[in-house]
Amino acid sequence: MSENLYAPPAAAVADAADEAATGTEFFVVGTTKLVLLYLATFGLYPVFWFYMHWARYKRFRRQDMWPAARALFAIFFTHELAGEIDERLHRSGIRYAWSPSLTATAFVVLTIVSTIASRVPEGVSRIADLLPVILLAPIAWTMVNMQRAANAACGQPDGASNRRLTWANWLWLVAGGFLWTMVLIGTFLPVP
Repeated sequence: MSENLYAPPAAAVADAADEAATGTEFFVVGTTKLVLLYLATFGLYPVFWFYMHWARYKRFRRQDMWPAARALFAIFFTHELAGEIDERLHRSGIRYAWSPSLTATAFVVLTIVSTIASRVPEGVSRIADLLPVILLAPIAWTMVNMQRAANAACGQPDGASNRRLTWANWLWLVAGGFLWTMVLIGTFLPVP
């Protein structure tokens, strides 16, 4: 048997639609892992978190968008992400009690207040100095609400496929633990 040199390859090629159908539309992550990484990185984790949500959404929906821009300017795209998650829940027939608009608004407002407070010159007000740290908890709460909805929309209410800490996660946690120790020492030790 002679091979035809001009024939297309006979290898099976996966269809992009099949790949999109098997992936999740949104980023799935366990909420404990989300909170640990958010706190350890002093609130920098949302950049990665939003990027992953938008990158998955882009691939799944074959949308022309820039996930990195949506992650860096998250406050302008938070409502859209929450709305897309809620729409997916409704399309899938999943009953999930949450308010996407309220969750997104709370995230945006708390993030803006935290950013403004972190720009106040040190020593002007003890509350302004501590406000960015105090607001980490309520911001994390809004992210957990949105993540629980995204996990449910992807059929993984507990985020089972991504709830274990990887070696990279541990590196961030160790570095964050060191930074938190330095912040606490600097905050509570008396200045000579």
